[in-house]
Amino acid sequence: MDIYSLRYFVAVAEDLNFGRAAARLHITQPALSRHIHRLEETLNVQLLHRTKRTVELTEAGAALLVEARKILEQVESAIRVVQQIAQGERGSLRIAFTPSSMHTVLPEILKHFCDRYPNVKLAMSELCTRDQVKALQAETIDVGLLHPPISDPFLKLHPLPGERLVVALPHTHVLAPQPEVPLKSLSNEPFILHPRQEGPTLYDKILSLCRDAGFEPHIIHGDVKHQARVGLVAAGMGITFVPESLQHASLTGVSYCRLRDESPELQLAVAWRQTQESPVLQQFLQVVEETTGGNPLSTTRERNQNPTADEELTA
Repeated sequence: MDIYSLRYFVAVAEDLNFGRAAARLHITQPALSRHIHRLEETLNVQLLHRTKRTVELTEAGAALLVEARKILEQVESAIRVVQQIAQGERGSLRIAFTPSSMHTVLPEILKHFCDRYPNVKLAMSELCTRDQVKALQAETIDVGLLHPPISDPFLKLHPLPGERLVVALPHTHVLAPQPEVPLKSLSNEPFILHPRQEGPTLYDKILSLCRDAGFEPHIIHGDVKHQARVGLVAAGMGITFVPESLQHASLTGVSYCRLRDESPELQLAVAWRQTQESPVLQQFLQVVEETTGGNPLSTTRERNQNPTADEELTA
């Protein structure tokens, strides 16, 4: 007994007419009769009472109709699931992100993706860029929104819109009311920066801008995460730099000012393994491209090999 035999039987049982059932199945009536006869022989049960004028289900045939419909529904469901997985419409995706991405492009990307692919289960992790690269290499995440440059050859990167950094000051600071300040005016302030190993390009860029402004920054607390750094600013212990988007995640006691001079810029990119072949990932990348209006995601390695963007502000 196979799926075709069950489909043929259900058609005859529903129509109670071999001619109409054969036409619906696009086979000849004699061929359909042979399939039903073979099914009855296989089961050693009479499924239909046949006369020249009528076809009726036997008690066994009525019972088989109920079970056959269930089986065929399960088969159709399995086919749909398999096809959805193959097309990236069902499955799972593990996404890592930095704090700034959650305040810029990621929410819109996630909304569009979830609306379009409700049967894809998302697992979200907040990780700094360094930890995202490690997780991608260990294959514990599938895709990351992180801050380039990244030189790891096993990754593909696609740039997303970046943003400038602004200065976070204690709200009691004399410069806090100003919409923008020259970097040189911060020369006597304690700087609260991210650990250099978690974002050396951005770290070095900040130091370079300070030196260009004529001073060497006094760095304190260089090993704390973003939210803790802003908290230290609120406590009046120094100043720090945050992406423009994060100034809207208001924290009592903190004011934000733009730099009048050249501002460090925080670039953002989506990253995934070059060898990864996942239909769900491809659908996610397609939504990223549509949402951000960027270049096609197939042209990415040039960005890896010629990094010009500043690296991450640690999560």
